[in-house]
Amino acid sequence: MKFVLATFVLSLSLNAWSWGTIGHRVVGHLADQRLTAATKAKVADLLGKETLADVANWADWIKSDPNWRHANPWHYISIADGKKLAETERAEAGDLALAIERFTADLKNKKLAKEKRREALAFLAHLIGDVHMPLHVGRKEDAGGNKIELKWFGRKTNLHEIWDEKIIEMEKMSYRDYAAWVDKASRADEKKWRSTDLAVWMQESQDLRELVYSYPKDKKLPPYWEYEYRYRTYLVLNQRLLQAGIRLAAHLEKTL
Repeated sequence: MKFVLATFVLSLSLNAWSWGTIGHRVVGHLADQRLTAATKAKVADLLGKETLADVANWADWIKSDPNWRHANPWHYISIADGKKLAETERAEAGDLALAIERFTADLKNKKLAKEKRREALAFLAHLIGDVHMPLHVGRKEDAGGNKIELKWFGRKTNLHEIWDEKIIEMEKMSYRDYAAWVDKASRADEKKWRSTDLAVWMQESQDLRELVYSYPKDKKLPPYWEYEYRYRTYLVLNQRLLQAGIRLAAHLEKTL
């Protein structure tokens, strides 16, 4: 497996992206900045000269390869309102929670071929970002917001894409600048966030549904509703990116 952008051609028909290219690189960069020297060396042994930010989008890029289409369900999980993971019927093809658990075990397994462990690391760099995007722990009936069609400054889109990319793109920042902008956790918050597990991360995403779905429900959206929606959501979105980066670093330290 080669983590090179030119390896795969992106397919515009694939609509289950998460955080977009910039968002995932923000998560990877935030994690890169927090790795201990020992963990950084182990990551470098697997990735070579590439960083977590460099490989954070690989799991999305491979969606354009027919040989990897079976991995699409690994990027999300559908949980009904008011339900817990334990009460949810799991998809036979796998889901986000199972994928994180699987690749964590693969990365931890030193007997596994280095190529497979490298693949597991790249998936984790992406999927831990996914689980912090509220609509990737979403409602089945609207496919995590993909079926909710909206217009964003006159262009057709959907609620999922707005959270993936549109709000982030409004800032016109590089991923490094965006990471520096959101990287303002207190020591207490960072310690608290690092101590949580996958079940907590998923519940946090579920708990944000009221905010995520608070877009105007009138079919004729009011002029410039985008600014008001962005104003109410961007701080939470930014915190989710920061939490993902902090937790990715902590998860890799624990696993490696």
